[in-house]
This record gives sequence, C-alpha cells and structure tokens, in this order.
Amino acid sequence: MPKSNKLKQLSGNLLLGLGGAIFALIIGEIALRIMGIAYPSFYQADPHRGHALIPGISGWWKHEGKGWVSVNKDGLRDKNYIKEKPENTFRIAVIGDSFAEAIQVNAEDTFWSLMEKKLPQCQKFQNKNVEVINFGVGDYGTAQEYMTLKHHVSEYSPDLVVLAVFTGNDIINNSKTLSPDDRFSPFLIKKEGEYVLDLSFKETETYQWRNSFMRKAIFSTINNSRILQLLNETRIAIKKNRQLLGTETATENQDVLQYLDFTPELYKNSDPNWKEAWNITEALIKLIQQETQSINSDLLVVTLSNPAQVYPDAAYREQYFDQAEIKDPFYPDKRIANLGKEQGFEALTLSPLFQSYADKNRIFLHGFDNTIMGSGHWNEFGHKLAGEIISKKICTTED
Repeated sequence: MPKSNKLKQLSGNLLLGLGGAIFALIIGEIALRIMGIAYPSFYQADPHRGHALIPGISGWWKHEGKGWVSVNKDGLRDKNYIKEKPENTFRIAVIGDSFAEAIQVNAEDTFWSLMEKKLPQCQKFQNKNVEVINFGVGDYGTAQEYMTLKHHVSEYSPDLVVLAVFTGNDIINNSKTLSPDDRFSPFLIKKEGEYVLDLSFKETETYQWRNSFMRKAIFSTINNSRILQLLNETRIAIKKNRQLLGTETATENQDVLQYLDFTPELYKNSDPNWKEAWNITEALIKLIQQETQSINSDLLVVTLSNPAQVYPDAAYREQYFDQAEIKDPFYPDKRIANLGKEQGFEALTLSPLFQSYADKNRIFLHGFDNTIMGSGHWNEFGHKLAGEIISKKICTTED
C-alpha cells in the first residue's frame, strides 16, 4: 500500500475514533443530566466576605450526609424571595456558617425551612405571612456574617435577624492568630487600641488566584460538565475513603469523642490568644447588633450545639470533660448569653436543651451514616429539634 494511502487510512481511523469519543461524551453528558447527577463546586470569590455561593448553581453534596443543594438567583441556599418585603409579612433573616447553610440535608429538612412552616401556627403571627430567608454560608466566621448582614441582608428589610453562632469553630475563625494561615476572609483586628475591619485577604495569592479569570474559567468548565464533575467527585471519594480507613483503625483503640471537633481551650479561656479571640467575637456581635438596629430589625443570637456537648451518653461525656479538666461544658454558650443581657439583645442557648433531649431519647443529633455518628453537623433530627426550639422562642418573645 502506498505511503499516502496509509496516512489517509490512519487519519481516517483517528477521526473516526475521535468522533466516537466525542459522541460517547455527549451521550454520557446527556445521560448524567437526565439522571440528575451533578457535583458542582458551589463557591466563588467574594470581595466582601472572601467567598460566597454561586447564584443558580445546584447539585448533590454527599461528603457528609446527603443533600440536594440549590442556590437561588441571589446566591442563597434557599428558594427565591423578592427583595422588597411584601405587605403583612414578618421577615426573618438567618445568618451563620455551615450549620445554617446545611448542605448535609435537603432544604426542606433544615431548621430555617421548618421555622417557616411552624411560625405561622403561633398566635403571634396569626393572619400574617412569615418568611425565613437563609443567608448561611459554609466556613463563615462572625466577621463574614457581619459583612453579609451589612451588604446583603439589609436589602431584604428583615424584621428579625437570627445570628447562628457555632462556638465550635467561630471563635477560632474570628481570630487572625488562631485561624489557619491560608484563611482568606475579613477579620476584626485591634489597631491603635480600636477594633477595625481588616480586608487584606483581597491582597493574598489565594484570593487573587480564586478571583482570577483562569480559575473562574476552569471551574466554570467543570460546573458545566456533568462528566468532569463526576470525575472530580470520584477523585474526592477515593481520597475520603483512604482517610476513613485510617480513622476506623484509629477509633478501635481511641476515644470516639476525640473525633468530635473538640477544642478544650474553648471551654477554659486561659490562653491569651483565646482571650483576645473571645473579645473579638463579642465586638463582632456588638457590630451585628448595631447593624440590625440601623435597619430597624431585632436580633436573636442562637448558640448552636457542639458535638461533644450533646453526645448521647452522659457518663461517657462527663468522663471526657473531666479528663480535659473542663469545669463547665456550657461556658461558651453562657458567655454569649451574658453578653446578650449586658447589651440588651435576645439570646437562645441550644446546647443544654439538645443535651437533655439526646440523653432522654438516646439519639444522635450530629453525624450521618457516611461519617462518625455524633460528629460534625446536625442531621435531620438536630435540624428538627433546632427548628422547634427557635420557633418557640420567637413565638414567645415579646415585641
């Protein structure tokens, strides 16, 4: 066979193979879309808060629990709401971190969704429409929640702002000293004896890369291809399984409570860096109170439960706190409640109520089948209990 014919045949085979591969990719993409399989990246860079949810994105979250995540046109993990408050409507804005974002469960099972269903049943809101709008975003500290309130929540004219405080990591996240070096977010720092907002995260390489055209193009490509999403999810799952194998081996001989995001210093407040972190946190909550007052809204600060506080085995839990030389497992909650008394805002402490419920019913309020039960975020039971308790508090609080 002449050389030219061989080249033509080879070229034809390559084109045929390429065409077949493209056809297979198209069929695979269509099939994944029909089956509703999607694992996008949910976050993008944000100039006020470091990161925020991508408007209009949707997909599954299965790394902890299992939740279908749908982000509305305004970048909220919630259904769409018009910014202008309708007449005869009591509007509540929820700000918080991953416990409020709650991507571990479906939206209808979250505490804020359950609040919107329960609150119209109480006498206080008879003949009124109640809207509970979720502004929660994972990995937020109180400074980011303050910026959310200032730049986004205020547009919705809420009657009540619910600040969800997860003391398990919020105090650390609020401190530039205690936070990881690669954390890119606003901080409240002391300068010449005064607390001021530090937005220098925008100058970091991490933020500039995440805000770059190239990075946006890469993740836009992934977010628009179900096949690429599936490949990325498979890579993450393999890595997670390796980590879980190591965890299972470790837990055979070690106390499970060591895996419940337990930070002893949170309950002691003896370290100077922690003392300053607490001072910063309280200053941020005061700023949030001032901002709510400026938009004619009330404030309810809700301290959430830490996994170790509500582990459903009293003897086991108390022994662990004793070993860590912790005198009061509710110290973080009481401190914020006392701040509320001093500053004149309503505060609700969930941990003691959660602990009592968990002990009585022998039920895990944190954790999922695909993680360590009792660890991490609230499951459906935790969200249900939180929705009931917070709704009751709002219903019985005088205007």
